[in-house]
Amino acid sequence: MKYFHLKHTNLFAIGLLLCFTVSFPVIVFAQDITYPKAQKKESIVEKAFLKKKKRQIRFSGNDGPYIINDTLYRVTSESKLLVTPFFNRDSIRVKVDNIEKDTFFVPLQKEYNIPETVYNLPEKMVVISDIEGKYNAFAGFLYANKIIDENHNWIFGNGHLVLGGDFMDRGRNVTQVLWLIYKLEQQAKKQDGQVHFILGNHEILNFFGDHRYNRGKYIKAAQEISQLEDKKEAIKYLYSTRSEIGKWLATKNVIEKIGDYLFVHAGISPEILDYKLSLEQINKLVRTHFTGTENLIDEKVNFLYSLKGPFWYRGLVKRRFQYDKITPLELDRVLKFYDAKKIIIGHTPVDSITTGFNGKVIITDVNHGYIKFTGQTKGLLIENNQEFIIDDAGLKKPLAN
Repeated sequence: MKYFHLKHTNLFAIGLLLCFTVSFPVIVFAQDITYPKAQKKESIVEKAFLKKKKRQIRFSGNDGPYIINDTLYRVTSESKLLVTPFFNRDSIRVKVDNIEKDTFFVPLQKEYNIPETVYNLPEKMVVISDIEGKYNAFAGFLYANKIIDENHNWIFGNGHLVLGGDFMDRGRNVTQVLWLIYKLEQQAKKQDGQVHFILGNHEILNFFGDHRYNRGKYIKAAQEISQLEDKKEAIKYLYSTRSEIGKWLATKNVIEKIGDYLFVHAGISPEILDYKLSLEQINKLVRTHFTGTENLIDEKVNFLYSLKGPFWYRGLVKRRFQYDKITPLELDRVLKFYDAKKIIIGHTPVDSITTGFNGKVIITDVNHGYIKFTGQTKGLLIENNQEFIIDDAGLKKPLAN
């Protein structure tokens, strides 16, 4: 509070004071005094404070678990970090940050093996890409198409599920999506099925600690778990070989061939033919770099990690300022070199599952929904050598070339 005192006794001053007290009380709060210039400055300061407060990194709902060495970390629905040094490795509970409060259990794998690069075409194969932490979209799609049951268990038999990369970043359930894939991969193998996780640019970014697309809660978790203030180093720690998820992801391929279909997240530049790399060599060169097992920086590795590499190149869909769109002749050369008939990609957004080059390119990166069973989340079904668009409402229609 501020008090106004009478300092002069002349009549003019007394009269002025009397007039003032008729309109306003003698005792007033500072915020009631109107000094336009001062108020403007206070407003700027207040806005700056609120902006800074808004940008504070903090936990936000269920997250994890993160298993680092032999310790389990999870963030509760009350946004508190719990640390568990002793836990049951055969039954790890995963809580989803959604309205339904979905929960499932995952056993830890005893070892992580590098998958094959080439597979025979199965009777049925489902492809989906660019989920980006949208658990509701992913789980709803899998359930609607009878790949999982209500308890998140694999019921797709000997079918194959191909995940075209970018399942990380942006969304609110990144770790939960990863653990669901982890769980299904184990269960599918027991039924002679297969889960193929093709790494995209967002998985690679996290290996290198690039946190541009991470929600604040993941950066906060990384900093608290690693005890590293530097955001980049903290994220790198979270997906390093100290981490169960990190070790598992580091075994995955960036390109695979299933039947006559070539799977890669972004695309294959015709310039890759200059290096005469086999599919196995592409996977090995990329993998040896992000795991840190070798300090292998050469011309081939630099190309694979460039904007023309398999997890960045968009030239199968459109022209970029760094390069032109691939020509039909160039595409045919790529397909011939890798003994494939079609390339299935994600990375470049489209309104619906679509094709290019008379069906030789299939693009699967659509704007998946945030709510289950809306029909907005879409994938590709290849069954009996026929291609269909399927969605999370259970609809199925032929894919037009």
